[in-house]
Amino acid sequence: MGLFLITNLPKKPVASKVRSALITLGCLLSLPGCLETISAVGTGALVTAEYVFTGQEPRTLSHAFGRTKNAVLVALCRMKIPVASVREIEDGEEIVAKAGKLEIRVELKSITPTVTRLAVSAEENVLNRDKATAREIIRQTVGIADALESDEGAKKNARL
Repeated sequence: MGLFLITNLPKKPVASKVRSALITLGCLLSLPGCLETISAVGTGALVTAEYVFTGQEPRTLSHAFGRTKNAVLVALCRMKIPVASVREIEDGEEIVAKAGKLEIRVELKSITPTVTRLAVSAEENVLNRDKATAREIIRQTVGIADALESDEGAKKNARL
């Protein structure tokens, strides 16, 4: 009998539901700061979703592929993270390293002759990812790549 009463309730027309949703959205967007909040929440959700699904911490560097690869290898060496393998992938290379129980994967892809995309993941298993280690590898790599550039500039100036 209770089920019968629920199914016999008058249903709200679809047009009325759409109108209510549009009015609510219009009110939210007209309030100061709400548009920025909605945008920030959406952006944060996308970034989080990207990391959850790929497990990668991405970064684009304004350095050539070779310089970026050398910087990654030096950073891993300084951090005492041994490289297990280097293999070619589509448009670049993947460096695999081991640090304790963590497997670290560094993807390098050449975007242009002077721009390289770097994506680092550090994970123990599918559910246990170490974002801080991935970020530190990127931070070290950027610093080393910048230093390599300034060293080359100093050598050029010394030759002149």
